Amino acid sequence: MIRRALLLLPALIAVPARAATLEEVMRGLAAVRESRATFTEEKAIPELDLPLPARGTLSWRAPDRLEKHTTEPVEERLTVEGDRLTIERRGNRQELNLDQSPEIRALVEAIRATLAGDLPRLRSFYDTRFSDGPGGWRLVLTPRSLRLSAMVQSIEMLGRGVSILSIETQERGGVTRMLIDPQP
Repeated sequence: MIRRALLLLPALIAVPARAATLEEVMRGLAAVRESRATFTEEKAIPELDLPLPARGTLSWRAPDRLEKHTTEPVEERLTVEGDRLTIERRGNRQELNLDQSPEIRALVEAIRATLAGDLPRLRSFYDTRFSDGPGGWRLVLTPRSLRLSAMVQSIEMLGRGVSILSIETQERGGVTRMLIDPQP
């Protein structure tokens, strides 16, 4: 009886789960057709003693619609759909064609291509470093363009499964940290 129990012991010991690859995470993200989340954000600027806080909601609808609705401290809505970025703030509306602003397109695609699970598109703008562990995955994006790298050194996303949980952007003029709470 003891011998049989000893033979079964290896089967009872938990085998650590295999780490996911970037390709697997991107396939999982590509399968998500729509998602919503709330966010809190802090922008640290060297000239200011305290970071600038913001909060609001995020929404994604495949294949290419992304919206960031800031509710505090000032209401603002940024909507990207296709090649158009619309900014609404204090009753004013501004539209921008992303084809006419390559740096803004690259910043948009850091998030949108990740949510869409479009790794080739993401890699057309960024070098990627990926790791996965028990706490979740980590994706670091480094701009490929010299013009974009003059604005942004890196974008780091932390996530679990098919959810992005935080985004930290290292900019020339400070750091922006966004914590994301996915909604069911």
